[in-house]
Order: sequence, then C-alpha cells, then structure tokens
Amino acid sequence: MANSRRTPLFAGVGVLAVLLVAASMIVAGPVAQSAGPAPAAVVKTRYSPLGATANGPSGPATAKFTVAPYCCPSTAITLTPTTVSTEGDFQWLNLGLPSDNTTITLIEVCYTVTSTVPGRTYISQTRITDMTLPNSALVRLDDPADRNSTSPVCYTVSTSFTPTGTLTLALKVVIGSTSDRINVGMVALTGVAP
Repeated sequence: MANSRRTPLFAGVGVLAVLLVAASMIVAGPVAQSAGPAPAAVVKTRYSPLGATANGPSGPATAKFTVAPYCCPSTAITLTPTTVSTEGDFQWLNLGLPSDNTTITLIEVCYTVTSTVPGRTYISQTRITDMTLPNSALVRLDDPADRNSTSPVCYTVSTSFTPTGTLTLALKVVIGSTSDRINVGMVALTGVAP
C-alpha cells in the first residue's frame, strides 16, 4: 500500500518537471535562436497640415495667400489667395515635420485644387529642408512636378536621406485667380528606422 501512495506523488513531480523544462524552452527558445540584429523597420508617420504657414520671398509678411482650416473636415487646410501669384512670386506653404532616427525614403502629400480653369492654380514644387542653425537650411528633396488635380488625390515623391536637424515640408504654390483654392490634407513621411 505504501508504494501505491508514493506513485502518484512521484508522477506529479515528474509531470511538473516536464512542464517546467518545456516552459523554459518556450521562454528561452526565441532568444537562443537569435542570429544577429533585427532588420530595420519601415516607419510611416502621418501629419496634420494644421499649423502650416504662408510665406513669400521675405517671410510671412510677403505671402500672397492665407492658410486656415478647411470646412469639412476642419482638420485639412485651405490656401486662399489675397492676390494672384506666379512662379516668380515664390509663394510657399511651410509645415514642420518632426522626425527622429529615421532615414527618409518617401514623402506623401494629399491635396486638391479648386479652379474653374484647369492648370491655372497648382503646387509647383515639393521641397523638404533640413535645418539646425537658424541662418540656413539644407534642401534634401526638391521635386519640380506640377500638382494640379481638381479631384482629391495623394502623390508621393521618393528620396533617401537621414536628417541631421529639423525637417520642413515646403510647397511652392501658383494661384492664377483669387477665386481659386488649394486644399491640403494628410502629409506623411515614410522611412527606415535603425
């Protein structure tokens, strides 16, 4: 009888030991199988355009348009001209893009143009600058493609750089009539984190 009482106890201890060994293998398994650093992760950061500023060749005082929340949704913005502007007027919409520890590979801008004459009003340049000291900024991306869609769309521009300072998206705009508008929605940066 004494043997029959000890058998379940020893069997229980044996089962417990097997479970503990299995659990330690599960916990230690992935660590033991690690074969070097993890691959870089692709990161997409989305930004609201709220906070963007209108700038002319000598800063905000020389801007020929204003920036305000768009109606419906009010999280987008609308550029409203105070006068007509041409390529030579150097009118820019600037938006800060916080980004750290990422190699930038792509910029995405969502927008639409409201105009009765197609091609009269458009985004004429997409630029990203990188600034540390306040007296200069390095141009990291400069895309001269005209963006004049009268339907809401998003466009992308490929690039490859690692920022050394703060990033600013600058959209150069040409507005051919004071009744025209440019609306800007989401802006996104895609990059690779180390």
